[in-house]
Amino acid sequence: MKKRRHFETEITRLVLIASVPFYVLLIWTMLYAGVSIWLTLLVGLFGGVLIIYVATQIYHRVKSQFRRLGNVLDSMTTGDYTLRARSDRSHSALDELVTSINALAERLSQQRAETMESQLLLNTVITHIDVAIIALNRDGEIGFLNPAAVKLLPTSEEGSTQVLRESLAFAQSFSSGQQRVVELQLGRQTGKYHVHVEEFWGSGMQNKLLFLTDVGTLLRSEERRAWQSLVRVISHEINNSLTPIVSISQTLHRSVLKKSYENDNMEQGLSLISTRAEGLRRFIESYKQLTRLPEPKKEMVPIAKLVNKTLQLFSDSKIIIVEGEDLEVPVDPVQFEQVIINLLKNAVESMNNINADGTISVKWIMHPGVFTFSIYDEGVGISNPDNLFVPFYSTKKGGSGIGLLLCRQIIEAHGGRIKLSNREDDIQGCCARIELWHL
Repeated sequence: MKKRRHFETEITRLVLIASVPFYVLLIWTMLYAGVSIWLTLLVGLFGGVLIIYVATQIYHRVKSQFRRLGNVLDSMTTGDYTLRARSDRSHSALDELVTSINALAERLSQQRAETMESQLLLNTVITHIDVAIIALNRDGEIGFLNPAAVKLLPTSEEGSTQVLRESLAFAQSFSSGQQRVVELQLGRQTGKYHVHVEEFWGSGMQNKLLFLTDVGTLLRSEERRAWQSLVRVISHEINNSLTPIVSISQTLHRSVLKKSYENDNMEQGLSLISTRAEGLRRFIESYKQLTRLPEPKKEMVPIAKLVNKTLQLFSDSKIIIVEGEDLEVPVDPVQFEQVIINLLKNAVESMNNINADGTISVKWIMHPGVFTFSIYDEGVGISNPDNLFVPFYSTKKGGSGIGLLLCRQIIEAHGGRIKLSNREDDIQGCCARIELWHL
């Protein structure tokens, strides 16, 4: 195959082809006209040097200009749009080409900056949005999980993505734009999720993009706001009535005692009114603290130190730490300690009637991105799991139903979740598990 000449070589060759014949014709004319041989040699030498100089300058200038343009295009190919070719402002065709390439590089640079800003915004939204975003290829394999979707993993151990993949197998039959509320079983966690499916192309294949919204969390949030408003209204109205009732009943009671009435029923009745009114006041006050629960003030807290401090309150109970790493977790120490106290108190009370000598086991462990804290008891277990976090519901005599509700509110304010279930081993009892993410 015939070898192609470089562009700058071709330009130089054309210049020589155009100039050499005139140079030869000039020498021949001077010789034919009888001009002095010395003058002819001088003109010939000067003309030859001039032709060589002009041809060399054209060769190097053209080559240099195209090399600069090549460098600019090479940098654009590698993603660097900051390099520009120098223009001589001669308004020549080559200068126009330089100007166009520089304009192209400037435009690509602006588009890249806009794309990076949009990508940064998109990444921020995807990272902090509460909606779980999951990308599935046509084989159902998970290609992407945002932080909210990572929370859906049963554990952070290897193989947990396979559990999530199997739970989302139903989405393969969904078409683009289809949405539905489904109940997902993710390990030990079951919940209702609103699933919205879209399709996109990636690597030449059609993939599915799933958006999962935890309907249960939204409903609990609305439910919490509703009963918080209810508690505020009820507490205001009841306190306005309780204050004079307590005051009048105490005054009447003192009056009865001074006059030494022989009517025991009246004395007992007034005493009962005062006692029940005071009990109702304490009941309302306990629920008012839920409406005034402050935002957690997180700090790095040594969990082992916090747990050992809390266990001192339960010195009469058999509580052991079966597993616990020496680590620090960003939590509100006061609020997290209150959660541990409430859960341990429930565990102790559940064993008092059937297994007072039973053991309460405490363990915590840190997986990549998630901290798990668990309490196991050997009590009666859970007979009505649907009412665990229902306001005003309690199975204990004199209970207000606030303990577990307060625990869930604190843990969810920390960005985690709390789950109570019967133990899955051969031992009767309950397991309370707390999971905190993004640690």
